[in-house]
Amino acid sequence: MKYAQIFTDNRIRNATLIGLLICMSIAWLFNSDYWYNIAVLMVSVSFILHGVKDYIVGKNKTRGTVIILLSVLFTLYNLLRIFFLW
Repeated sequence: MKYAQIFTDNRIRNATLIGLLICMSIAWLFNSDYWYNIAVLMVSVSFILHGVKDYIVGKNKTRGTVIILLSVLFTLYNLLRIFFLW
C-alpha cells in the first residue's frame, strides 16, 4: 500500500480525536497535568502527520514544508515547556 492510501486526512483526524478523547478523559478524571501534556503532544504529532501528508501526497510541497516546520517548532516549544519551564 502507498502512503496516500494509508494516511488519509480522515484516518489521521479520527485516530487523533480518539486518542485525545481518551487522554482528556483520563486527565479530567484524575485531574492530572501529565495527561494534559500528553494530549498537547498528540496534537503536535497530528500536525506533523498532516504536514507530511501534504508534502508527500499533496501537490503543494511548500505548504507541507511550512506545516512540518511550524509543527516541529510547536512540538519543541511544548517539550521545553513541559520539561524545563515547570
